[in-house]
Amino acid sequence: MTAAGGPVGPRTRAQVADERQARRDRTWDEIKRIVAEFHARLPRDRAEAVGAAYARYSSRFQDSVADQVRAIFADAVRKNIFIPLEHVYFDLAVRGFKNDREGLNALRACLDRKAVRVVLFFATNRLFRKTYRSLQFVEERVVEKGIRAVFVKSGIDTDDKARWRQMLTTNASMDEFVVGMYAENIRAAHEGLLDKRLVFGTISFGYAGEPIDGQVTRRGLPRKRLAIDPVAGPWVRRVFAWYVADRVPIAEIVRRLNADPAAPPPPKSTKRVWTRGAVRKLLGNPRYRGCWRYGATETVWVSSKDYARQVARREPLKEVQIEELRLVPDDRWYQAQALLAKEGGKAAGRKPRDGDIASRPRVLNGLFYCPAHDRRLYVGGVHGKYMVCTDCRGLPADRRPLFSQLPRALALRKLCEALAGRIRADADLVGRVTGACRRHAAGLQAPDPARVAALEARQAKREQQIKFVLRNLGDTEADEAESAAELRRLRKERADDRAELDALRAADAEAVAVPTDEEVAALVAELPGVLAAADGPPSESTGLVRELFDRLTGGRVDLEQAGERRPRRGWLRGRFRYRLVEALTWRLTGRELSGDGGERAEVVIDFRPDPAGAPAAVAAEVVARYEAGTLEREIARRLGLARSTVTRILDEWDAARGVDRPDGRTRRAALADKHLAPPPYRAAADRVKALADRGLLFGAIAAELGLDRNTVTAAWAFWHESRGLPVPDGRARRKSLPRKSGAVPTDGPSPTPGGSAP
Repeated sequence: MTAAGGPVGPRTRAQVADERQARRDRTWDEIKRIVAEFHARLPRDRAEAVGAAYARYSSRFQDSVADQVRAIFADAVRKNIFIPLEHVYFDLAVRGFKNDREGLNALRACLDRKAVRVVLFFATNRLFRKTYRSLQFVEERVVEKGIRAVFVKSGIDTDDKARWRQMLTTNASMDEFVVGMYAENIRAAHEGLLDKRLVFGTISFGYAGEPIDGQVTRRGLPRKRLAIDPVAGPWVRRVFAWYVADRVPIAEIVRRLNADPAAPPPPKSTKRVWTRGAVRKLLGNPRYRGCWRYGATETVWVSSKDYARQVARREPLKEVQIEELRLVPDDRWYQAQALLAKEGGKAAGRKPRDGDIASRPRVLNGLFYCPAHDRRLYVGGVHGKYMVCTDCRGLPADRRPLFSQLPRALALRKLCEALAGRIRADADLVGRVTGACRRHAAGLQAPDPARVAALEARQAKREQQIKFVLRNLGDTEADEAESAAELRRLRKERADDRAELDALRAADAEAVAVPTDEEVAALVAELPGVLAAADGPPSESTGLVRELFDRLTGGRVDLEQAGERRPRRGWLRGRFRYRLVEALTWRLTGRELSGDGGERAEVVIDFRPDPAGAPAAVAAEVVARYEAGTLEREIARRLGLARSTVTRILDEWDAARGVDRPDGRTRRAALADKHLAPPPYRAAADRVKALADRGLLFGAIAAELGLDRNTVTAAWAFWHESRGLPVPDGRARRKSLPRKSGAVPTDGPSPTPGGSAP
């Protein structure tokens, strides 16, 4: 963070390791002085027994091992027990719940070897925080091996065979009780700090702590007041605007944040970079709408796994609304939650190995449905270029409701063409949109109380359903998975209702602006271009395109089988209710508003390749791309056509002009771009040039990049030729280098030396 008084950032792993080592070295120095002092009082030859000592403290803010060791040695001298330096064991900043500790494991090994006759602890709470663990350790690791255990401050000695078990049980139980009591006291103190708007824990991104004059904490640090960070706060608003208003995908938000040097890093990132998880956490943080919660989760120690995990409480311990710390309005925050719930927290899948993203557009995922099974289509087919109903695939071919597969690239092109064509053909669209906005503006002055009451009742019902599922998660893994799916569904519905409810509650305070005819006309003219751009590589507008698909189609396109139920003889037909006015009013006002009567025409699209010569627009596009120097395979991929269809269109075009088609190999040789994917020498051109500028010979560059030397030479030539520069002579370049063999980089790490040729 960069706010005044805020933390600079989390400690790196190297810093943590250095701090631990420094603390350990300092502790060893103190222990050595203590051991030397008590060995002078009781030499080994005067002692009756040889013992071991163990000490521990819980957190890095403590430092009591030396004091514990001093008390242990003082009692050992009184009992005439000699403790060698090599038998002093300790753990620094390790919780007593943890069983696997470095110092305690070393003590276990010592006891297993029976290298000592006595083991001394400062107190029972230094061994374990769980009663059963303390009893088990002393019984199995110490007493059963004939070794004596002494707890100095607790007054427990296993030589007292009649009472030591009762005393250890009582003390260990009291230790476990005190831990819980301390935790309650700490939580109460934190709740008090929240009431006073003071820093009580980790500060979320976008906020900072302002020091309060004259007030300090128990650690002597300045007491701080919660405040909006003037640097990071605007970035929070920007991220929500990108995600909700502009529909920028999370992956693109991550790239934007990492690419902008002015963007502060997330507070807990040791590498100081944004990730998908960090952006999702930011978008889901209720503090940005002014809702500050304390104790939303609790730490539960899993003894069998020997680690702690965070478990969500059914209700937070405390919840406070702090409007002066609000960064995002309620409606925008709840819209973000609805979008996050819709994404489900999963990334967009694996990247294709061949780099061909255009033939596998992800913008259609989750849009197409098989109505017979009421489930969406998933990616499948050859190389993942199709979408299939998994239930249909599990049936015999003659019984499948959807026999054919849906080509992803073709489906995207057909859907964009159909939607864009309807937008262009709608003559009175501008008037219907402005009319819907005017009716909405008038209605906002008096929100429908029945709708508000219905949403509130539904919210209460959702809350009860969520609590019921949380109380009845099930006994088996299948039950838990089913409960988790139901929770996701209920929470998504709750987020949708909250967004609408907050919008209605805030309606009185809204300044309603009815768009002008010119603004609506500009948006109508813009949408076909946005849809046309979707038929290409993924871009920053991909999220907006998907949002348009959802608004225009209602988020669902039902499919049916058409044509013959034979390979390459049939195709899928899609149906949906067209909602153009709703989509446009959403873009203009942030609300879906129906036109007069709310009529929604049904749209039917056949997702099948166009026959050669059928639509003039397709043939013209094929010819235009061919004349522009695009490979035929690339044309087929871009337009969602079969390769043979492209060939037939071009043959008919040449026949109509009375010319012969040029030989394919001859044409390809004359093209500037001869490959669908860039060849290795082109991909490596910039790296080869950079290494060559450092003075590396071509053999060394080949070894550094793992390429063939001929590929390096081709990359060197391509870099210059693509910029209209002459390719430097290799012998002349070699003569200009300070050394004529080996690798002599001018900066950075030295690569593996290669050959002596330039």
